[in-house]
Amino acid sequence: MARREAHDDLIAGSTLIGTGVGILTGLVLPGFFIGLGLGLVLSTLRKPAGSSASSGSSPKPEGRPVSTDEAAAETHSAKPGVDAVWKRIVSHQGEVFRQFKGREFTYQVTGNALRPSTTNVRIHKSQFAKALEHVPFAKVSDVPAGVFGPSYVYAILMDPRVRNGDW
Repeated sequence: MARREAHDDLIAGSTLIGTGVGILTGLVLPGFFIGLGLGLVLSTLRKPAGSSASSGSSPKPEGRPVSTDEAAAETHSAKPGVDAVWKRIVSHQGEVFRQFKGREFTYQVTGNALRPSTTNVRIHKSQFAKALEHVPFAKVSDVPAGVFGPSYVYAILMDPRVRNGDW
C-alpha cells in the first residue's frame, strides 16, 4: 500500500469541508471546487522548498533496507539519450511489439521516423525524445500530451528490448 502524504490529507480535508459548506448553503458544486482549490493551494504552500509534487520516484517502503544496487541506481539515474535509444529502436525494426492492450505490430524505420505496420502514419524520432524524458510509463495515458502515436511510443519505449534495463 502506498504511503499517504500529508498534502493528500490537506487536499481531501479541504475538499470535504468545502463540500460540507456547499451542502449547508445549497451550493454543493461551488463548495466542492472551492474546497479542492483551497486544498491544492495550501498543500503547495506547505511543501518544503525544492520538493516537487511529482518527482517521478515513488517513496521506498518504510523499514525496508535499500540494496546497494538500488542506491547506485538512485544516484546514477541518467537515462541514455535519444540517439542511443533510437539505435535500439532501429535495431529491432521488423520484430513484433505489443501495444498496451495486446495488439501486435512491427515497424520499419526510414531515416528519423518509423512506420508501424498497423497504420499508415510515420512517428518521428523527436516524438520518442519527448516521451523519453518521462519514462517509465505505467500506462499509455502516462505518455506526455502532445506526443504523436502514444500507444506505439509506449509499446516501443516500454519494451524490454528497448529499455535495456535503463528505466
